[in-house]
Order: sequence, then structure tokens, then C-alpha cells
Amino acid sequence: MSGSYRPPEDARNPGGAAPGRWLAALGIAGTIAVDPLSLSAPADPPERGGSLGAILRDRLARQLAAALSPPVAALTRGMILGDRSGIAPAIRDSFRDGGTIHLLSISGLHVCILAGFLTLFATALRMPPGPSIALELVALWAYVALVGAPASAIRSAVLWTAVRCGRAWGQVVRPFAAWGLAGLILHLLDPASVLDPGFQLSFAAVLGLGASGALSRLSGVSGKPDGGLRSTIRAWGRGAWSLFLQSGGATAATTGIQSRLFGAVPVIGLLLNLAVIPLCTVFMAEAILFLVLRAAGPPAIAAIGAGALDVSGLLLLALNHHGARLLAPWFVPRPVPIPWVAVALLGLLAAWARAEAARGGDPSRSSAARWSLGALAVAALVPLAPHGPAPGASRERAVVVALDVGQGDAAWIGLPGGGSMLVDAGPADDSRDAGELVIEPALRAEGGERVGLAVLSHAHLDHFGGFAWLARRRWIGTLIENGSDPSGAWRGRLRAALRQGGGRIVPLARDSSFAAAGHTTIEVIRGLETGGENDRSLAVTLRAGGASILFAGDLESAGEGAVLPRLAPVSVLKAPHHGSRTSSGDAWVDRLHPRIVLVSCGERNRFGHPDRDVIDRYRRIGASVLRTDQEGAVRITIGAKGGWISTRKHPAPVFVPWARPDWVTPSSHIP
Repeated sequence: MSGSYRPPEDARNPGGAAPGRWLAALGIAGTIAVDPLSLSAPADPPERGGSLGAILRDRLARQLAAALSPPVAALTRGMILGDRSGIAPAIRDSFRDGGTIHLLSISGLHVCILAGFLTLFATALRMPPGPSIALELVALWAYVALVGAPASAIRSAVLWTAVRCGRAWGQVVRPFAAWGLAGLILHLLDPASVLDPGFQLSFAAVLGLGASGALSRLSGVSGKPDGGLRSTIRAWGRGAWSLFLQSGGATAATTGIQSRLFGAVPVIGLLLNLAVIPLCTVFMAEAILFLVLRAAGPPAIAAIGAGALDVSGLLLLALNHHGARLLAPWFVPRPVPIPWVAVALLGLLAAWARAEAARGGDPSRSSAARWSLGALAVAALVPLAPHGPAPGASRERAVVVALDVGQGDAAWIGLPGGGSMLVDAGPADDSRDAGELVIEPALRAEGGERVGLAVLSHAHLDHFGGFAWLARRRWIGTLIENGSDPSGAWRGRLRAALRQGGGRIVPLARDSSFAAAGHTTIEVIRGLETGGENDRSLAVTLRAGGASILFAGDLESAGEGAVLPRLAPVSVLKAPHHGSRTSSGDAWVDRLHPRIVLVSCGERNRFGHPDRDVIDRYRRIGASVLRTDQEGAVRITIGAKGGWISTRKHPAPVFVPWARPDWVTPSSHIP
């Protein structure tokens, strides 16, 4: 495999995790973001050193890779073996946006298909019920062990085992009871499992399926055809309606959780599942049959099976890709309060219990159906209901948050009285997008406020990378940029994302000023018209609350000299070009004389940013220098006489007055 090596950067930001320190504590030197298409297996794998399950998974993966096209082989590994490492990020995103991501997790669908094959096998051998169920359950649990026993697979296996054993002993085991038993067993085995997103989504989806059962029974979708074409058509219609109700129930039950996890609800999944799930069933059946033929069948027949599996897999990928593009996920900018989600799930729990109690009595079916419909409606509408005051309405002071995006730039500014802006959006590549992983969680943590004005300082990937994701997710209103690189491929993608999200892009032809909320003014100054892209950076000055903040992009010495006559001293400065030695010259430092300096750079970056002489230059004039590689995200609350600094590493606020220390004079750059 091949990919990009990264040291354990600790991207500590609002709304995000901090994996770097955890990796370092485990003695892990770094991570590799692997290109999924580069994965290949060695000719002679080691026979020792791994678990039996790992060896079997490896052998099965080889069989798939040898006979199938790469995307179908990766998809089959994900759906059969639970190994999604080879699935390209674009494919994984299409499953997420299409509401079909559950197909890539070992769940009830996979268990039912496997159990169906085993039942057919036992029927062909005319096995008695007892041995048939025993074979079925042994094979089922062996499969769960093979795929690594994820929570969704254990839940499905416990449900199936409870129902089948109850039938063997002549006892009726209700799905409601089996679902609760599965959750209890998993919680006892691992109390922290309830915090796992896979556990939450899996159990919530089954809860929605159970709650929708009363609607299915009321509409009579469980009837059987009595012969004839008309009866068959009605039966197919009832089956489609039943699948629609189940898809709707699962979607409604997981809406609140998905909105908190992903910030969006894939509403197209309600319809897309109607087409994808039947095709997925065929695909998995073909995959199991192919593996059997590959192991024991004639090579010619196995090749035919591989061809059929390739066709089904490519059709499944194409259907999901185009279906997910028909309707963008419903954007939920503000996280739904956890108590609201809990109340919605409790309502579904009560509705399912009511449906189970009414299973045997027709007069109460209508009442149970009303319960189910109401609970599903509440669960689906919970993320859409307004909660809390309007974002930023009570904000009295401007707030600047320099986000830790690694080697790149991104800063969010909350304006007094409401409104916000964003300057740059960090880097993005095939494995990590700062817009998705850093900036959007931070925006949601800050209250889910749409950014009315965003500024792209210049056309470098470490500054514009995250904008496309944010634009598609409707975070960006107007994006101002310098118009560089007009034919770049990135520009077309960014324009398309802005159109999709209802935003617009505005190339700035000359220096401009804007008025904003809370008596705030924003000035944008163009850099050099010619020369390197760094020196073409836009310089953005924000004046609010008696202080001024300057974001200088990646200006170097020539660009600094061009814009410096149009600048005045500032209170806070985002150091140009990540503190590089080619920036922040003596004239720049003396003229601006900042009190607080923010340096945005990645931990142990290969460029050596920031330069030690540059940091010393700022400190000699009495500036407080804060680096995102050391402090994580830096938050500054702007006051008339100073700013309160709080970082992810040192969260206790520290007040820094705008007034200079006594030993500093405005014209000197040495103590």
C-alpha cells in the first residue's frame, strides 16, 4: 500500500477530538493515509502471527481481489467481511449521503441472507428441524466471529438466535424482547458500547422498524397472493409498500442521531433504499455463491459467478451514486440536544411496545398504528425543530477563533450581535478534509451559525481546501477571493459546490470595505497584481470593539511591502505565511506593532514553520505569540482594553491588555 505519512498531529478544535496526544501516549510515531486503490496483497502471506479470523479474512479477500474489479472487490470485502478500508472515500461518501451507509456494516440484512442460504442447504439435505437450527446458529456465530464481532452483527445474531431457539422450544419470542436482550448483552459485555455510533444507529434503526410494524399490519401488507396475475401484482405492491414503511421507520428513528453525528439527514434514503436493498440482497447472495464456487466449484462456473457479481456490484455502485445526487442531504447546522433525541427514542420504544401488545387483538390495531405514526413523526421532526436562541444574538463582543487545521490557515470570527465570517478554510486531500473534520464541527459547536461572508486569501490548497465541503453543506453565503488561477480545476468544483449550497463567489478587483453587525467594519486589501501567489494574498482587517485584527494570508516580503502603506497598527495579527522566514520583516513588525500574534502551522511540519527569528522579532516588541501546533485552537474575545485568550491546551482565559509593556517603544524592534 502507499499513502501520505503524518506525525500524530493533535488537531484540537471546538467540537472535535484530540487523537494526537492519545497516539503519542501509545508510542505510535505517526499514521499513513492510504490510497485505497494502492492496496495489494503480497504473494506469500505469513501463515503465523495473526488470529484465525484475520487469516481467513485475508484469504477470502485474496479470492475477491483476484477475480473482481477493484471497486467491486472492495465493496464485497466491506459488505461480506466488514472491511471497508479499500472503499474509496467518494464511494463511501455517496453511501452516506444516500442514506445507505448501513449496507456497509454487518447487520440484520447480512445475517438474514446468510441464514437463508443455510436454510436452503439444510432443506436440500432434508435435515430435521433441530440439527438444521443448530447448523444455522453455529455457522451464524462463526460468521460473526470471522468479521470481528461488531456491535451491529452481535445484535442481529442475538435477535436471530432468540427467535430461532424460541421456535425450536415451542415458545414465541417477540422481536421487541429479543431487541432488548441484545442491547442488554452488549451493554454487559462492554458498557462503553452504547457510545459507539454503530451501536446507536443499529439499535435505533431496528427500533424504527419495530415501531413501523403496526402501520404494516394495519395496511394489510402481510397478506399472501391467492393466485393469478392481479393477485401477484397486488402482492408485489404490498411488498414495496412494506419496504417503504420499513425504510421510513428506520430513517425516522435514526434522524436525530444522524443529525448529531453528521450534521445532515439523508432524506433521499427513504426512496433510494427501495431500489438499493433488493439489489444488495442479490449482490450478497451472488457473493456468497461465488465464494462457494471459487472454493469447490469448476473454474469456468466460478468465472461466470465472478462476472455476474461484477455486474451487480457496478450496478449497485452506479445506482447509489446517481441516487444520492438526486437530492442533497437535509442540512442540520445546529446539533439537536441529546434530551430531545432521547425523548424521541423513548416515544418509539413506547409505540413498539404498544404495537406488540396489540398484535393479538384487532380492535386495538388502529390505536397502535396511531401511536406508531405519531412517534415516527416526532422522531423525524426533532432535528428540524428550532431550539434555543438564534446563534450569536446575545454575543456582545467579537470573537476570533484560529482553528488548528494542521499546515494551513482557517479562522472563524463571531461578530457582536450576530453574524460571522470565515477567513480561509484549511487543506484537503483524498483522506482528510479540514472543512469536514475541523471547521464544520467547530461551526456547529459555536451554535450552527451560517457564515455570511467568507474570504479566500489566495489560491493555495492549504487555504481553499475546506471551502468546497462547507459550500455544499450550505455554510457559506458569499465567498470573496483574489481571482487567481482562473483555469484551475479546483475553481470549477468550488463554484459547483457554492451553487449547490446556495452561495456565490465574488472575485475582488480592488480594495473594498464592508459594514457588518455591531458597528464592525471589514477592509479587504489586494496584494500584488503580479508575482507569486503568496504575494497576491488578500489582507483582511476587522475593526470591532475598539480593536483591530489583521489576517495577512501568505504574504511574503514583496507582498508585505506592497500592502504596508495601506495598513495601520493592529491589536491582533495572524502572522503571514505561517511564520515563515520570508515574511514578517522588521518594517512589517514595526509598522503593525501587534499585541497578540497568531501562528497557524502543523505540528513538526516539513517546512520548519514558524521560523525562530520571526517569533523572536514579534516577542521583542512585547507581543504574545500563540501557535496552533502547540496550543490547538486559539480563542480571543475582543474587548475595548484588551483580549481574553483561551486555547484548547490552556482553556483558562488570560487577559492581555492592548497597552504595551513599559519597556517597549513603538519604533524599536529590540529591547
